[in-house]
Amino acid sequence: MGIDYTATDILKNVRETKQPWELAKYFDGAAPIFGFKSITDYQDLADINFNLKINGKEKQKSNTAFMIHDFADIIVFIYEYMTLQPGDLIFTGTPALGKGEIFKGDQLQCSINGELLLDFKMI
Repeated sequence: MGIDYTATDILKNVRETKQPWELAKYFDGAAPIFGFKSITDYQDLADINFNLKINGKEKQKSNTAFMIHDFADIIVFIYEYMTLQPGDLIFTGTPALGKGEIFKGDQLQCSINGELLLDFKMI
């Protein structure tokens, strides 16, 4: 479980100036994650519920069944173009209606199948 932040103000600027988008994606704190869990912890990878709450209000809620590509297909596709190593992270995108603004002091909580895995305050 992890969050893949985008600095949208920087993204807007780099799009306009035709600079690399990485400037809006790769910055300190851009991807807070929970430690790894084994896939054996899940009975069906195509049926995992997950959600994100900000200040106690649910902002994202979905299920892996709604993914366009399953995990195996994503890994195979990426592996065709780059080397993957144990511990590499693959962020698969934002659920429909999932993006929103985060502000200093916001409390974020992420769960998988009802288990709270991330719980932190934005600094």
